[in-house]
Amino acid sequence: MSIQIKLILIVYLALNSTIACSQSRYNIIYEPQLGQHFAAENFNTGFHLFDYVDSLLIPKKISKTENNFTKVMNPFYRFSKLFLTNYLITDYTMTMSHERFGHGFRGLEAGGKIFDIVYNPPPPFGYDFSYIAIIESPNITQQQKTAVNLGGSETNLVLTDLMRKNILLDERFSYNYSLAYLYGSNDMPGYTAFVTSPNSDPNRYRQNINTLYGADLLTRSKMRTYSLLALFTDPMNFYALKSVFYDYVIKGRHSSKVGMIKLSKRLKYLPRFRFEYTPYGPELVYQNYLKLDSKLMLFSFSHSDAALPNSWRFAANIWNLNISNSFSLNLSAQMWSQPKVEFYENDEFIASEGVGGQFITTVNYDIIKDKHIFGITLQAGYKSIGYAIGEQLNKGLIIRGGLTFKLGNNGK
Repeated sequence: MSIQIKLILIVYLALNSTIACSQSRYNIIYEPQLGQHFAAENFNTGFHLFDYVDSLLIPKKISKTENNFTKVMNPFYRFSKLFLTNYLITDYTMTMSHERFGHGFRGLEAGGKIFDIVYNPPPPFGYDFSYIAIIESPNITQQQKTAVNLGGSETNLVLTDLMRKNILLDERFSYNYSLAYLYGSNDMPGYTAFVTSPNSDPNRYRQNINTLYGADLLTRSKMRTYSLLALFTDPMNFYALKSVFYDYVIKGRHSSKVGMIKLSKRLKYLPRFRFEYTPYGPELVYQNYLKLDSKLMLFSFSHSDAALPNSWRFAANIWNLNISNSFSLNLSAQMWSQPKVEFYENDEFIASEGVGGQFITTVNYDIIKDKHIFGITLQAGYKSIGYAIGEQLNKGLIIRGGLTFKLGNNGK
């Protein structure tokens, strides 16, 4: 069955599946390569567990008495808790995701070995960058070096894509996700826009792309422009800032409402622009989130910078297709046309260009459904040779599975 027909079937199922309540999910999964989706799913679940414990055990006020003193001290207490716990936990988690499962995953895929990982705490607790040291394979191609450069920010995009999906399904933003979202979703544009060191990932990426094509096609000015557009056109950045600094620190609320543009009584919409690094140059991505009753959909189109070899990508994701009270589906498909991608795998040289695609089905089975949800999940699919965010470069089956759940949150 062609990828185009599968995309049509996805839309058909989305519009005709059983209507049920929106349902965010958190997964503990395993996959043999311990890749970026493995890290994203499990780290995201870790934030959910922390959020649940926080909602049960950590008070939001040191005093319930309302007077001028507590109006100052309660926000100060909440900010101190945020600074001494959320800030440090988030930085460590997202940095390890960036280094080990971003750069590290792409380095291992390219036949290298991880030599060392050094974590340095964030300011004001430390002022040095964290880093990973990878011993490169002698067969590594220029594009694999580029993939290693982009891998750190890539894996945090995968993680924050999961966060955003769950937030939009619930239409609520817990403050415990805010700092992680701001770090991960803006890892690539923030790093690119504001870090000028020649050894930084964005500048090494730019150098590798220009070396690949033998010309200065990708300039820092152009990359910075794309970065600033991505930073200021993502509405979730504003929701994250509001949730953590206004709703939590000032008002003492655990979460806040996330709004979408109402197109009708049943249909809501939220647009977003971002750019993604690829081994053949940046792709500009136009994302469109649609929520029809309980179902969340994402339709996106990507294309290359005009100065670089032509590429394009269509992608569609559907979440929360309820088949019965126990079974639900998530469907994901994309189709692309890419310039030549060259890499080694197990000392075998592989090259591919042109049209390719990927299709993944996720099946969720709920065992217990009450205030809490527990069940099992299985992700199965296939991708052709080429670059897709978070996946291996080579073609092959995609199999991931484990536990799925959601714990009822007592936070207000």
